[in-house]
Amino acid sequence: MKKTFYQLDRILTEYADVWRISPFISSSPAWTQEYPKLTEWLLALSGDEVDELQGDDNLLCQKVAPYFSVAQEILNLIQLPFCEKQPSLARSYAWQRDVPGRKVEQIEAFSAAIADISDPLLEWCCGKLHLGRYLAEQFNLPVLGLDINEKLVEHANQLAQRMKSNARVEQCDVLSDEAKSKLTSQQHAIALHACGGLHVSLLEASVENKVKRITLVPCCYHRFNQSDQFHPLSKVAQSSRLKLENDDLRNAVRQSNTASDRTRAKRKKLQSWRLGFDLLQREIRHVDEYLPVPPISPAILSGSFVQFCEHVATLKGLKIPEAISIEKYEALGEKRFFEFSRLELVRMTFRRALELWLVLDRVMYLEESGYECTLTQFCSADLTPRNILIDAVRLKAII
Repeated sequence: MKKTFYQLDRILTEYADVWRISPFISSSPAWTQEYPKLTEWLLALSGDEVDELQGDDNLLCQKVAPYFSVAQEILNLIQLPFCEKQPSLARSYAWQRDVPGRKVEQIEAFSAAIADISDPLLEWCCGKLHLGRYLAEQFNLPVLGLDINEKLVEHANQLAQRMKSNARVEQCDVLSDEAKSKLTSQQHAIALHACGGLHVSLLEASVENKVKRITLVPCCYHRFNQSDQFHPLSKVAQSSRLKLENDDLRNAVRQSNTASDRTRAKRKKLQSWRLGFDLLQREIRHVDEYLPVPPISPAILSGSFVQFCEHVATLKGLKIPEAISIEKYEALGEKRFFEFSRLELVRMTFRRALELWLVLDRVMYLEESGYECTLTQFCSADLTPRNILIDAVRLKAII
């Protein structure tokens, strides 16, 4: 795994100026001049082709590779084996009726991937304990879940009691010392889609308490971190010249292939309006540079583009001169979005490479701490793009 990490590290370091600079901020990234045929191909793509490529890392790398050779290297490096075991079709209605359909399939795939379970389970950031209740039922083992949300904890325990499940949840901040005290050397710690700093706390606490086995599907690496500067866990990653910040980590999870068509349409419209406002603010300020704006709720799309611009201008303390026709910037924003959505595909080519770099940092940290690790894709990306599963077992010789 170190060899793969070093190769990814070299690519991400060498091409940092490509994947770090968003066409949302700069309409003509420097690489467009260096790779004119790539730029020409991208701008000729249809909307459907863009949507397809945005949701498929392998296909994206394959299509980009003839114009940008490093994409082929990335494609070769990001291949991980799929879990060979298929989920059991036996489902308890008492469990399934409370779980959204896509979540049902993710949980069953996760369970199949970790196969034999024989130790008491502790689920980190368990939410409503859907995963924990399923595993308690399937393997007849006690499950303790930890979650900070009081309402979720209450609901989870109600669901478990109704099923007469051997699973329960305690309210606990997983970033606290209290959470660490819940872990023991005879447990199997699990987490399905625990975000950034939350799953890092699980790994550090598990290593400290010599937890027997850890099975983790990481997610949203940019969230719940203690600082904007990313701090690698492994000694190998700590020696890298690649220094990441939270904004960089967002690039690893920028997929929308599991979002509904309605959600995607709203996102596109909001981005188009933001790009239209960006052109407007450049004229108002007489400064040709991007102006960051705070996150904006899609609810604002129920109004007009003019109302949107007036709202954002107020947020940024700008006054729009009456002489400026705001309406024309809506069409200009749509044109910018057309170009942005296609040029952005080049950044997305590095998306899975960056995610795997982060995952391998976690794996190498566990290996340095005395664990034997395996990496698999526990389900297809269509079910969830965050489909990399780390399974770590503590080596008996060093217990």
